[in-house]
Amino acid sequence: MALFDERILEKEKPILKEKKTSTSLLFDEKELDKQIARTKKKNPFSLLQPSKAKKEIEKLPEIKKSVADIIPIIDQTDSGLFQLKDEGGFFGIWQLQSTDINAMHDQEAGRNIYTVAKTYQGDKDPFKIISLNLPVSTQKQQQYLEKKIREANNALSLRFLRKKLKELQYLEWGRTNREYFLFLYGLTEFAVKERKDQFMRDIQLAIPLLPVSDEKQMNLLYKLYNQNAKLGNKQ
Repeated sequence: MALFDERILEKEKPILKEKKTSTSLLFDEKELDKQIARTKKKNPFSLLQPSKAKKEIEKLPEIKKSVADIIPIIDQTDSGLFQLKDEGGFFGIWQLQSTDINAMHDQEAGRNIYTVAKTYQGDKDPFKIISLNLPVSTQKQQQYLEKKIREANNALSLRFLRKKLKELQYLEWGRTNREYFLFLYGLTEFAVKERKDQFMRDIQLAIPLLPVSDEKQMNLLYKLYNQNAKLGNKQ
């Protein structure tokens, strides 16, 4: 005898209701056509205008008109200092005469290091020390040799002078010197000069401050703002 009757189970099987599928579309084309028609009546060119968000993305950065708008330096004063724009004050450039502490006695080298470190810690105002490889300048030596060549009467001495002149020209073209420069800043010209005098009193014995000619200062600033440029006969 079967435990259950299959015919009875088939009759009692629950009937699952089919879910009604929605035939409604995500958007109504007729309603869209009505909205577009209303928009055209108000402003016929509104559909051609980009959105505000797109305008902000496509806004191009402002391009500077000249180099003077980029470089913060306005002019060079009569005292040799440089004036900065936007009331940034003034700054001056001096050269630091480097010394070889490896060739000094330990006591003398320690004294120089202590003097420079004390100057750095005691000065609260901003300053910069920049080191650059600049071409070797042999203009004065070349001018002297050129004068001797013009005055030479002996063929042997003339040959020797021309050889020395070529050597100096090669040094100027192929060699560089590591030079150090001090940039001092101040709100006024007087403040910069006071700082320069204070630096000379503090580190003159360890690292003497040397003046820099106007031509060399211009070359130095040109090199700083055009770091791929080359100075001297290499340019």
